[in-house]
Amino acid sequence: MGEEGPPKTEMINPALLDGVSANFIVKGPNGVEKAYPMRQLVMTIGRSDQCDIPVKDSSMSGRHCEVSKINGEIKVKDMGSANGIWLNGERVEECELFDGDVIRLGQTSIRVDVVGGRKRPAAGLSPKLLGAIVGGVVLLAVAGIAIGMTMKKKAQHKRDLATLSSFVAAAREGQKSKPCSAAVDKVADVAKSMNSLGKPSCANPPKGDDARRVVSGFKELARTDDRVATSITQFAAQSSSSTVALTGSAEQIADPELKSKLAEAEELIEQRSQVTQTFIADWKKMGQATNAYSALLEQAFIQGNKGVCAAIDRGIAAKTAPEVMVACNKNFDKTKNAVEEKLKEIEDGGGDEAAEK
Repeated sequence: MGEEGPPKTEMINPALLDGVSANFIVKGPNGVEKAYPMRQLVMTIGRSDQCDIPVKDSSMSGRHCEVSKINGEIKVKDMGSANGIWLNGERVEECELFDGDVIRLGQTSIRVDVVGGRKRPAAGLSPKLLGAIVGGVVLLAVAGIAIGMTMKKKAQHKRDLATLSSFVAAAREGQKSKPCSAAVDKVADVAKSMNSLGKPSCANPPKGDDARRVVSGFKELARTDDRVATSITQFAAQSSSSTVALTGSAEQIADPELKSKLAEAEELIEQRSQVTQTFIADWKKMGQATNAYSALLEQAFIQGNKGVCAAIDRGIAAKTAPEVMVACNKNFDKTKNAVEEKLKEIEDGGGDEAAEK
């Protein structure tokens, strides 16, 4: 069987696009390619949906880079991203783009098709210098190119194993940070407050100071939920730096099998990080729902609006603190175990490779 060709992309014919300076063929982490024509002088590329070319790539910044057309030249400029931009294999801050250039941003590659086919100019060499270089290359090939290739292969494999070891160590360190534990003490406080406030009902409504105490108690409970969400957000910010540091490690690996395993591990680590975001969102929902519930209590018990009694009887329209905690622990343990299994698989594969080579 022949080798499988590259994925087909529905291209845009530049001759049919009035005002288009270039086409950007974007290939994201999922392998899908999509073409974006350049119809304006400045375009932004990044993970944010606000970008002119939005890419779902967790290793990219919100606004990763900017492409602009100035004095007939199309240029790309880094916008302070963590991973930087790589043009034809070399990292650049700002550079002119030519037809056929390939930009890499995190795990995303972008091929540039410049309208008119303006190619990157080649560096010129004199015939004498070119002849000397060719002669030198021939001599090196005859003398020891086989040895050089072997040494290069071994050196690359050594770098692969070093990257592998660093990735596993950093990933295991990240396994120690459990977002659910950041709210353990607060769950007990919330449950205690709920018990003391009881379940308000229009059938036996509190009055006077008791009514104001109940309303105030639920408002304070809403503020507690918001404080918990803020606390977990701060926890997530501290642990996210280690996750970001792992992103893109697979791109540094030359061995195809190890590269694939590291990419799978990065995806699992991202899923583990999403557990924290869900945990934060659940606490925010609790805070919002509890605050809305306190407003209903105020209308019914202090302002005398009986029309909201049905909503009061239904209770707070959100998960309880114990339910949110159980879901966090369950989902985090599941993703943590998946990450650990993949790390062991990576270690075993790396060890076998090392023994063979």
